[in-house]
Amino acid sequence: MKIIEDFCFRNWAANERCFPLKYFQPQTEQEIVSIVKEAAFQKKKIRVVGAGHSWSSLACTDGYMVNLDNYCRIIYINKEKRQIRVQAGIRLKRLNKVLDENGLALVNLGSISEQSLAGVTATGTHGTGIRFQILSTAIIGMRVVNADGEIIEIKEDNPLLDAYRLSLGVLGIITEITLQCTEAFSLREDSVPMLFETALEKLPQLLQENDHLKFWWFPHVRHLMVYRYNRAERRTGEEERERNIMLKWTEDVLLSRYFFAFLLRAGNVFPSWIPFINNFIGKIQLKKIKRVGKSNKIFNVPMPPKHRESEYAIPVERTAEALHALRGAIEKHRLKINFVVEVRFVKGDPIWLSPAYGRDSCYIGGYLYGDKRWASYLALFEKLMVQFDGKPHWGKEFTPALHDFEKMYERLGDFRKLKNEADSANLFGNELTGKIQQ
Repeated sequence: MKIIEDFCFRNWAANERCFPLKYFQPQTEQEIVSIVKEAAFQKKKIRVVGAGHSWSSLACTDGYMVNLDNYCRIIYINKEKRQIRVQAGIRLKRLNKVLDENGLALVNLGSISEQSLAGVTATGTHGTGIRFQILSTAIIGMRVVNADGEIIEIKEDNPLLDAYRLSLGVLGIITEITLQCTEAFSLREDSVPMLFETALEKLPQLLQENDHLKFWWFPHVRHLMVYRYNRAERRTGEEERERNIMLKWTEDVLLSRYFFAFLLRAGNVFPSWIPFINNFIGKIQLKKIKRVGKSNKIFNVPMPPKHRESEYAIPVERTAEALHALRGAIEKHRLKINFVVEVRFVKGDPIWLSPAYGRDSCYIGGYLYGDKRWASYLALFEKLMVQFDGKPHWGKEFTPALHDFEKMYERLGDFRKLKNEADSANLFGNELTGKIQQ
């Protein structure tokens, strides 16, 4: 087991950092047990971190930090039942590869697959598709090291599973996860640019007609991109051919990462240029796309430049109203927003702390490159989302003081009771989880 003392942790976006007393990278479950027992004996807080791709401070601690990158084996695969059991530190990109090699896939995915499985499920990461729930709902069992250093199994028939599926890391350290998968499938993408108003007018129809739907809108641009993905039979020869290495590097690295980042930096130096830059990017980005490919290839996009990010889930029926209000507020306050607004849709679920608990939801993401105008944009964005009954994504930036979490989550009292029973000393807590559970 690797142990580093006086470690400095920075998340992917570099907007959060902390200095844990010890940083652990265990390789066995017994090592995880020993870390928990030591933390309890030394009366130190303990938090688990995966890829560090959360924008919130959920992972931060001045106590013990545990990273599970070296705890990432496949336990078993049951092709007949379409299930897989893995160690919790496995990254999604490796999991997707293993599933595909065995004729399986996750039913839905988010935009990137760099994160750890434990991280995406503990924070409520989601994909898009109004008939599909957040990723945590694929969990049908898990193994957890609790605050006493005991190993417990949470099985599919356990009524507490919906608490553990999205736990913010406060119910213990998840060591193994069993996922219900589906047969590997292809997606047919047929994406088009539409006028902002037209897309919102057609939203009910678009949701009904497509398995997976999302919008990308660059503020100050009249059009938005409507991404439509639908299930397609896997036919020999129909899968999209792998782009040659040079073309792939040009599109995914040179254009998406470096050229886009160059334009973003230029806009930060000269904010008045941002509307022009956004329209220029729109001419490149907003184009018809038709292709068929493996589901994980279609769902995922190239890693974007580092940026700030907040996201809220609102009732799906308020989507158009909220987006019109957001566009109006940006114009009214003359904010120059240089990054995309991402709009995705999910089916309601029974998970206690899910932002989509009990209601079909639209997730609206407000993003910005750079820090200079972020505070003013975040304040405006959150104020609007609260007005539309929004619930923050736990892994993105949000202001806890804006929310009455007790009223927002009807099962929060039950979750708090379970957490206090499982961890009366608050071994697995930190400053942010304390504010949520007050």
